[in-house]
Amino acid sequence: ELNPIKCYGEKKFRTARERARWNRLRYDVKVVYPYAILAAAMLKEYDNILAAMPEEKRNAYTKAAEKELKKRFGAELKALDIDQGRILMKLFYRESGKTTYSVVKDMRGTFSAFVWQGLAVMFGSSMKQGYDPLGEDKDIEEAVKLIEQGDF
Repeated sequence: ELNPIKCYGEKKFRTARERARWNRLRYDVKVVYPYAILAAAMLKEYDNILAAMPEEKRNAYTKAAEKELKKRFGAELKALDIDQGRILMKLFYRESGKTTYSVVKDMRGTFSAFVWQGLAVMFGSSMKQGYDPLGEDKDIEEAVKLIEQGDF
């Protein structure tokens, strides 16, 4: 018995600009999707650890974990462009069910979340955005499905 797969026909484009936009989106999703999966898994692990930890040790643990993450992924994530960052936030929501704003608010506090949200808005994005695979994010969802099937 085989797992079901979803087949997509060749995508039709009206203009060369649409084709270029799709190719760029596919590339961007391919770059950031592994980070979204890893981030969601790490968040789940941190949530489990923090839930079992006494209140007075949580702040120190959170700071140590943040320092470790910056050391491990800081340079790679800083190299992402604005569109890739926007897609990463959407895919993080897809994988974890939490917005990046809520995660920053829980881990770093309301003021820090407010500051980062302000920065995101300056660049035309929002940390509070969700993921709508049937609406505005259907192209991202299609690219993710192609990656999951190994068609990239």
